[in-house]
Amino acid sequence: MFDIMHNPGPVWGILILTLLAAVILSGCLAPFPSPATDDPGPGTEISSDIAPSPAGDNCSLDHLAGRGDEYLSTGDSCYFSTHSPLDFLDDLRMHPHQPVMVLAVPDGWITRDDAVMLMQEIDSEEPAAPVVSPISSYCPLEETSTVGNEALFLIEGYRTGQYPPRLCSLYYFKPDRSEVRLWWETDGRTGRIDERDAIRILQQMYPDLSSYPSDSMPPRSIRTEQADDGWYVAFIQEGSGLPIFSARCYYVDNSGTIQLTGVVNQSIMVLPQDFSPRRCG
Repeated sequence: MFDIMHNPGPVWGILILTLLAAVILSGCLAPFPSPATDDPGPGTEISSDIAPSPAGDNCSLDHLAGRGDEYLSTGDSCYFSTHSPLDFLDDLRMHPHQPVMVLAVPDGWITRDDAVMLMQEIDSEEPAAPVVSPISSYCPLEETSTVGNEALFLIEGYRTGQYPPRLCSLYYFKPDRSEVRLWWETDGRTGRIDERDAIRILQQMYPDLSSYPSDSMPPRSIRTEQADDGWYVAFIQEGSGLPIFSARCYYVDNSGTIQLTGVVNQSIMVLPQDFSPRRCG
């Protein structure tokens, strides 16, 4: 018979690795340190120490606050197909002490009519549950958000066309209420997208455009031109000794629909500041 007391090395090594794996996989069972303010990208899957909701009750908020592993396997479309953004905000208000997991919502779930009502809540300091993505490496187990913050998180989702717009509504999300109010009065109330939103929609659709603008070599710049129902946007790569080496031009309408309007693959004798996004040249 093998005697672990006389030959402990391999066995104890296996035991130690097993215990270490258990600690790593424990997820949100213990609080994480506060992360940096920027999204770190996909992290470890989180799980909550809250008991999962009963089988067949996947359309309730309790299901979204259940265990992360079960959540990822069943999804959340049932809840969001039966509840509006205002219903969701009210549920967050009624359950302020448990983080709610949201992986994604149906396209177009947050409408302009919803945004009208959400804007009325952005100053509320009433406690509300924070929203966290199941792929976030941070889980706010012992923290609460506010109704105002979660209303702003939903509005950000409306503007970006993606909810949740960040991995967590706390830490990773730092809303500027003044900027949101200005956007609402100039563009949001009428359903128009602004210049920032048009650029962000394009960079989310085409991640390689996220490197624009840049002062590194070769320089990259963005030119925009507003139209009645959207924006023309050009992503320009400047040449070495020549004004422009290449450019990609798009049109983004107020509904967020993207259209490629032109491509420049050779140097043209137009300065970047004179480049027309509408003409793509």
